[in-house]
Amino acid sequence: MSLPNVRGHDDTWAHLTARLDADRLAHALLFLGPIGIGKALVAQRLAARLACTVGAAAPCGACSGCRQVLAGSHPDLLMIGAPGRGRKETRKKEIGIDQARELKHFIQLRPVAAARKIAIIDDADRLSLAAQNALLKTLEEPPGQALLVLITASPGALLSTVRSRCQRIAFRPLSPELVQVLLREHNVTDEAAARLAAVADGSPGRALVLRATWQDDEHDAVSGALAALNSGRYASVLAMSNALGKTEQDTAARLAGLLAICHADAVAATAAADARALQRAVERSDAVGEALTTLRRRNPNRALLTEALALRLARVR
Repeated sequence: MSLPNVRGHDDTWAHLTARLDADRLAHALLFLGPIGIGKALVAQRLAARLACTVGAAAPCGACSGCRQVLAGSHPDLLMIGAPGRGRKETRKKEIGIDQARELKHFIQLRPVAAARKIAIIDDADRLSLAAQNALLKTLEEPPGQALLVLITASPGALLSTVRSRCQRIAFRPLSPELVQVLLREHNVTDEAAARLAAVADGSPGRALVLRATWQDDEHDAVSGALAALNSGRYASVLAMSNALGKTEQDTAARLAGLLAICHADAVAATAAADARALQRAVERSDAVGEALTTLRRRNPNRALLTEALALRLARVR
């Protein structure tokens, strides 16, 4: 087990550690940026930096503190909202008030081994309204040297009062070249890495999801249904809806793939200076992105969601 890689975010990491070393790091941070570009990895590495028992300028990755952070078992670390990465998993679509109250209690305790208590909320945009309100006081006046990190790709889903109490740390998408390098490290062939990086919008995470869930036949089915869409032919709308999968998992994967198609169309239209095609691609990207967000955060009727999306896409000409 090794510390997470932060390649592509060297400047951000340097900024965070410089402020930490100067004892000027804000008590509440809001990590902003697209899904799958490494925000949570940087947060975990920051936690390791605080828990490292060696005391070096960078976390060693080998001491008991670093190993416990990597295992999600450090007594001074609480991670909420990212299934499989932390002491408490939140598998529901919404992070509720019970998790917020647990975080408040956790933060109030004295550190056991690390320099600070640190709580990380991944997918913070999934915090319910009640949970956000419950966290306001903690964000404004956290006890002691506690550190809270909220991670989100959709900051607009958070209350303005929550956002205003956090220091914003913006993460940028990675370059296609770096995405390819990272994909090859995950045993992706050069050809596949180049193809995935072209539609991943700088997100290695998105590229890996597409690799695992977006097979050639699925791509052909969805792209074919998209090309055949006609607002005057309801059969084409139903075909598009059916092409988006029969289960929530399939639909989420195919919407992500459809979003990649729309983004690739936008890139091609920009290169060709085709304003009309670019506008169509942007409108379709917006529609697919909204549907994917709805699917991830709520419990919609999947058939109604995909049919409404197909209708909306068909009307974009």
